Amino acid sequence: MTNKEKLKSAIERDVNSMNNYNEIIKKIEKGEKMKKNNIWKLCFVPALILFVAVVGICNNGIFTQKLDSVNSKKDKWIIKEVKTDKKNESETAEIPKWDEMPISQQFGEVDYNNGKYTSRISKISKEDVIKNIGNTTLTGYDTYTKTTYSKKGDLYSIKGINENSAIAVKFEGNSEYYVYVNSNYRPKTLGEFVEALNLKENISFGTIYYNYWDKGANENINVEFYNVDNEMIWQKLFSNLNLENVYSDNDKYISDNFSESIDISVNIPILGYEKISISLTDKGYLLTNILDTGKGFYIGKDKVQEFLDYIKKNYDGYKIVQIEESDNNMVNE
Repeated sequence: MTNKEKLKSAIERDVNSMNNYNEIIKKIEKGEKMKKNNIWKLCFVPALILFVAVVGICNNGIFTQKLDSVNSKKDKWIIKEVKTDKKNESETAEIPKWDEMPISQQFGEVDYNNGKYTSRISKISKEDVIKNIGNTTLTGYDTYTKTTYSKKGDLYSIKGINENSAIAVKFEGNSEYYVYVNSNYRPKTLGEFVEALNLKENISFGTIYYNYWDKGANENINVEFYNVDNEMIWQKLFSNLNLENVYSDNDKYISDNFSESIDISVNIPILGYEKISISLTDKGYLLTNILDTGKGFYIGKDKVQEFLDYIKKNYDGYKIVQIEESDNNMVNE
C-alpha cells in the first residue's frame, strides 16, 4: 500500500467515526437503545476528534523512522501485550431513564454571563467553592416521556478557576455542588488558558502515547511511556505562555497542520476530567480538548522533537501489541 493510499484509509476511518457519532446523537434524541461500544465512542468524542492516526504521511522524520533509529533508553521497545475483549460488543444498554440519572445529568446545561455551560456530571467539594455569583432556573428534557422539567439552582465560582471557563451549580433542595464548563471559552494565549484554569496547580500528566510509522517493519507502531516527570513536561512544552491560540473546532479536523502522533494523558480532578489529552503534532502544534473543545498552540517542530528525544532517552518505551483475550503469556506493566 502506498503512502497516499494509507493516508486515504486513515481519513476514511476518521470520517466514519464522525458519521457514527452523528448517528449516536440521533438515537439519543429518539430514546433508542445503543450498543455499549457506541456509548463508549460517544463518551470519548472530544478525544476522538483530536486523535488522528498518522500512517506514513510525515516526511520530516519526526514520526516516520526505522526501528534502528529509535534511540530509546534501552535501544529497543519493551513488548507489552494488551488483551482485547470482543465478547460484549454485541450487548446493548438502554439510555438511562429520567429517574436513573443524577440531577446534574438531568439538567445538563446552564446559562451564565452570556455563555452556555455544560455539566461534567461531576461533584466538587464545598471547600473548592468560593462565592455565590447568581441564581437561575435550569431545564431538562425526558426523551422517554417527552416531558420538560425545571429546577432552580444557585451558581458559584470555583477556587482558582476563571468564571468564564467553569462554574459550580447547587440545586434547590440539594446540598451538593456540580461542575459546569463553558466549552465555547476561547483563550487568546496559552498563558491565559493556563491562568484561567490554574493548570499549574490543577493538572497532572499521565501516560504518554507515541505513534509512528516504522518504515523497516512497514507497520504503525504504538508506544507508551510511564511516570514522566511532570515538571519536565511543563518546562519543555509550556515555556512560552505568549503563544496564540490558533485552533478552533470550526476548522477541519483532519488537516496537515493538525495530524498528531504524541498524546499525553491529562487529569484535572477539580473539573472532573480524567484521561483526556494534550497532544503534539509533527508540524509543531500543541493541541488539547480540555473544556471539551479543541485548542491549539504552535510551539515549533524543534520543541516537539526535543520533547520526543527526551522521553525516548530517559524512559522505557513499551510497544503495545494487542492479543485476543483467550491468548496467554500476558506481560504486565
